[in-house]
Amino acid sequence: MTIKKISKVIPFGYKQTETESILEPVSGELEALDQAKKYLETCSYREVAEWLHRKTGRYISHVGLRQRIKRNITTKAKEDQDSQDEGETIS
Repeated sequence: MTIKKISKVIPFGYKQTETESILEPVSGELEALDQAKKYLETCSYREVAEWLHRKTGRYISHVGLRQRIKRNITTKAKEDQDSQDEGETIS
């Protein structure tokens, strides 16, 4: 599933396609990011960011990791809310 590019920075877990305005997911990075979320329960953002860099070969700072995790949680919460709103009917 591709997404539209909305800023200069390409988010961790995605790469730019030949069309500059479209990003496509990198499954290995997204899987590592999911695994990193579990590691954050017991490790610091710095430690997990270093682990992600070693595992994927793509650099991400501890601040970038924190923003990426928070943005993803916010997005999922919004998607959940939208799906609940669609399920409700107005009488």
